[in-house]
Parts: sequence; structure tokens; C-alpha cells
Amino acid sequence: MRLIYSILFLLLPALLPAWAQAACTGTDLRTTLSPQDQSWIDTRIADAPFAEGNHWIAQRGARRIHVIGTLHLNDPRLQAITARLEPVLAAADTLLLEITPEDEAKLQARLGKTPELMFITQGPTLIDRLSAEDWATLSGIAQKHGIPGWMAAKMRPWFLAMSMSVPPCLRGSKASKLGLDKRLQKQAKGNDIPMLSLEDPITILQAMNAETLDEQLRQMQLSLSLMGQGADEFVTLTHSYFEQTSWRYLAMVERRFYQSSTFEEDEARQLWDEAMDLMLVHRNAAWIPVIEATQGTTLVVAVGALHLPGETGILNLLQQQGYSLTRAAF
Repeated sequence: MRLIYSILFLLLPALLPAWAQAACTGTDLRTTLSPQDQSWIDTRIADAPFAEGNHWIAQRGARRIHVIGTLHLNDPRLQAITARLEPVLAAADTLLLEITPEDEAKLQARLGKTPELMFITQGPTLIDRLSAEDWATLSGIAQKHGIPGWMAAKMRPWFLAMSMSVPPCLRGSKASKLGLDKRLQKQAKGNDIPMLSLEDPITILQAMNAETLDEQLRQMQLSLSLMGQGADEFVTLTHSYFEQTSWRYLAMVERRFYQSSTFEEDEARQLWDEAMDLMLVHRNAAWIPVIEATQGTTLVVAVGALHLPGETGILNLLQQQGYSLTRAAF
């Protein structure tokens, strides 16, 4: 498995917890698309099941599952959405999340004891593994994101990529608990609703570290020109989310990746598919047995919005398990 860092820069904010507040201003990149780009995106998502919607209800007999697509970033518009979802959560037997607050605390403690998952603790650091030119480029981008060069040099490439996935305009925000996931967690705690993690995030970190550092760096060197994405991507992401069209946003990112990639076309498509397998496909499939095994007639599943749509999205996977799907108010 090979990692593609230019994809990580654009998609991690939509897929993994981000420590930022959506306060950037910028251009909605959807307004800059050419007719050719629009046509490509339309074709790409034309047959995708459940391509729109952030709240769906899966029903099978007496069992009812509310599937909610979340944004891991704070935005003032989430306040009204959280209020509308409060009765849904209050009636739930269990809230299923990518990671619960309890498991997140355990993860942080574990990472503190195993820094080698995130940092290069033995052997040459990045400054020694890269050419002087590439290191100057990389360290310059890192410094714009508030990461000193000495620290960036010790970070594993995937961790450095994730740390730079938040644009500088969001750096330093204290609002780490105001994404929709965190808001729903707070509601569940207040209503004594049990919470359950869908996965052990350590498995994702281990997958990120599957390749050798030299191979990870090869990927990073080929992607240096795409690093340091700014506020425009975040503005586009959040607008797409609140319009409940995150799947179209993903298609736009894919189109831009192919256009900007330094890889040959076949390799670029292979790398894109590998990134989707890592971040979406395998995780979605692994969550279905956890959902099915959870006791209760009414469940709420709240996960990043990009996990819902598509052939391998959890909505389609639930439909394959015999559930009927109905779009609900968000």
C-alpha cells in the first residue's frame, strides 16, 4: 500500500478529527470549475447511490438507524443543526461514533507511550533523508503552519501531512470540541446515552506507517508542489457540506488531483484508489458488523459525511443488509 500525501492534504479535514475552527475566508473553488470539469464531475457521480444528504434513516423491521454525516470542524451553522438533531439523539439507545471521548483519551495516552507511531525516533530524520532543496521547500511549508523545522524533521511523513492539512488561517484555534461529532457527544452525555466507537484508530495509524520511510518520502517528494493547500479548499468543503453535496466535493478533489499530479495517469488513478481504500472503503466495510452487533432498536451513527455516499458507503452497505433507506431532515 502506498500513501499519497496530496490527497491527504485535501481530505483529512473531512475524514479525521481536525483541531481547528472553520473561520477562513476564501473562494469557493466550485465557482472556478470549467464546463469540462463540471461535466467530468457530473459523469463521475451520476450513478453513485445516496450522493446527497447528511441524514438518512435505515429501517429493517423494528430496527431504526439514523445515519448522520458529520463535519469534524466547528462552524456556527452547526448550532441550528445540533438543535434539530437533539430529539433524534434523545430517543436513541446508543450513539456510534468513529471514536468516543473515552477511547480518544485512551488513544492519546497510548500515543504518549508510543511516540514512534508519529515520530522518527531512530535513524536519520527527514532533513537527512531529503535533498537540501526539497527540505527547504518542505520546512518552509511546515513553518507557515506553525511547525518549526526541527520538529518537522522528526515527524513521520503521514503525521506531518496531517499536521499541515489545516490551513494557516485556522492555526491556533481553541475550538476543538465544536465539530458536529463533539456536539453530539455532549448531547449524548447529557442524556445518558451510551456511546460506542466504530473502530480502533491505532489500526489506521499502523496502516499509515505500513510503508518504509524512504517510500513515504518518495511519495512526499513527488507531491511537494501540492502541499500547503489554503483556505479555498476549506471554504469549498464547508459550503459543500452544508449543501449536503460532499460526494460532489470529493469528485472535484479527484479531478483536481489528476490535473495537478506529477504521476502518470495510470499510477495517479491507482494511488487515488489506494487512498480511498485506506480512508473510506475498508473502514466503511469494517463498521457494518459493529453496527449490526450493537444492541437496541434505535441507533444513531454519526461519522464523517464522506463515509455515507457511494457504492462502498455505509448507506449502500446497510441497504445490502436489508435496510430500507429514507432521507431525513438535517
